[in-house]
Amino acid sequence: MPVVTAYATLGEEGLTYSLKETGAKAIFLDPQLISSLLVPVMSSPDLQFVIYHGEPSIDHLAKLKSTHKHLTVVSYDELVQLGKLHPVAANSPSSDDLACIMYTSGSTGPPKGVLLTHRNVIAAGSPNCRVF
Repeated sequence: MPVVTAYATLGEEGLTYSLKETGAKAIFLDPQLISSLLVPVMSSPDLQFVIYHGEPSIDHLAKLKSTHKHLTVVSYDELVQLGKLHPVAANSPSSDDLACIMYTSGSTGPPKGVLLTHRNVIAAGSPNCRVF
């Protein structure tokens, strides 16, 4: 399951673009960003799950749930408990499997998704990797 990064600095338009382009089924976010999700969700038909970590505004959470009834909205703690109740076998990736799509600002147009494989991510953490 690749991770897709969409930073708050991309704004609603950038988030909408990344959700649509990747066909994301779930989003994990800080609770203070729940209100910024209301509009992008309307253009993201594949999105099914919203997972937040921390204490959200009760009003923002209620508005998300009432305006997007098709979404399953859970806290990170609830997700952990569900995982304990319904464990699944691990499915290890290969080095060439996609690990992450990291969106850049797209200063010359829409945001750009940079594809990183598991090999890329491991190599970046290697003691031989040099950052110039």
